[in-house]
Amino acid sequence: MGKPSIPAHPDGATMKAVCFTAFGKASDALAVAMIPRPRVAAPDEVLIRVHACALNPIDKIRLSGGLSLLMPEDYDTSVLGYDVAGEIVEVGEEASKSYSVGDEVFVRLAAMKWGAMAEYAVASTKEIAKKPSNISFAEAASIPLAGLTALQSLRRGGVKKGSKVFIPGGAGGVGSLAIQIAKNMLKAAHVCTTASPGAGTDLCKKAGADRIIDYRSENVAEVLAGEDFDFAFDTMNQAATFGGLLKRGGKVVSISGTPTIEAISAKGPPPLLVRAFMFASRNRAAERAVGKAGGSWEYIFMKPDGKDLAEIANYIESGEIVPFIDTEAPSLDEFKVAVDKLFSGRSKGKCVVKVV
Repeated sequence: MGKPSIPAHPDGATMKAVCFTAFGKASDALAVAMIPRPRVAAPDEVLIRVHACALNPIDKIRLSGGLSLLMPEDYDTSVLGYDVAGEIVEVGEEASKSYSVGDEVFVRLAAMKWGAMAEYAVASTKEIAKKPSNISFAEAASIPLAGLTALQSLRRGGVKKGSKVFIPGGAGGVGSLAIQIAKNMLKAAHVCTTASPGAGTDLCKKAGADRIIDYRSENVAEVLAGEDFDFAFDTMNQAATFGGLLKRGGKVVSISGTPTIEAISAKGPPPLLVRAFMFASRNRAAERAVGKAGGSWEYIFMKPDGKDLAEIANYIESGEIVPFIDTEAPSLDEFKVAVDKLFSGRSKGKCVVKVV
């Protein structure tokens, strides 16, 4: 990668982590290694002893090099993963006003020092929330990235009490939480989703979907034409096919496919090369299809947010949102069990790794 090495811990402390030193396939690029332990370096940071971590589709994209233009790797060794659940073992001066050693928390890491699939992780108090007491660490680790993505997308799309919502891929990590958030947090009146027969359909029923379409045997765009949805959630780069199912004034929010310049700019001014690439790759088919239907379309990035995560945690505590785990690797050394299942694209719910 031609990058500097991960900075050594002042005390020489190290930890075990799932790392990659070059982009490539998981079978070739990923390995367990001993690397420097991260440390609390800012007043609002905490050091978390990781009990479990989770995988997401973005990990596969990152490992392949698909994010390198937008988010270059900082070091010559990178730790995979963004989602963590664990116990605080050290707090910064400012962080101590809200959190204490021993607190159980979960988080979607923002500042990657160094990543999630490791024995320790550092996070800012702006990102973390108290772990719901009624679920395991593995279940808690499965929530942050997918839950925040779902909540922020549904809110951006204007989902509210009485809304009619289309959330394809309901058996996936984001989809299974999006169904529950739409129904139980935002009080949507009707949620339609897609799934394969069997386990996928069963999971969607448990999540509370009102209608489940078998995408293998039915043409979803044709079946739902004229259904007048208030909102459609593009989780699989299908926004160009959503025009016919939207009501006038309806909204589509995408989290897959090529990001827009506007979405990237929300994270900070992108380099000229990135702007040029985004402009050339813009999803004009989605813009045309949704615009023709009198609706609006946008691409968004999830933002790590402890307050949003705490709100989701409240609904988990009440039993109105439940996590769905497909695969749980028993240790960091056996991480491939979870990685292989997630990267296969066939998981139903989340794939997690138990650390301690």
